[in-house]
Amino acid sequence: MYADSNKIKWLLENQSQYRISKETGVAQQNLSKLVNHKISLEGITFETASKLTEYADRLMKEND
Repeated sequence: MYADSNKIKWLLENQSQYRISKETGVAQQNLSKLVNHKISLEGITFETASKLTEYADRLMKEND
């Protein structure tokens, strides 16, 4: 498990909040707060950051 803020930013810019939530189990409300800068990446749990990073990794590999 690891977290990568650049991959999370890429994910939030390239996928819908609905799809991210559905694929990762991260609440759409939390994703909305991230996108709208109500919370920072540093304000989320490591577990959440890891889930988002893993999903970003999967998508990036699919696009290669």
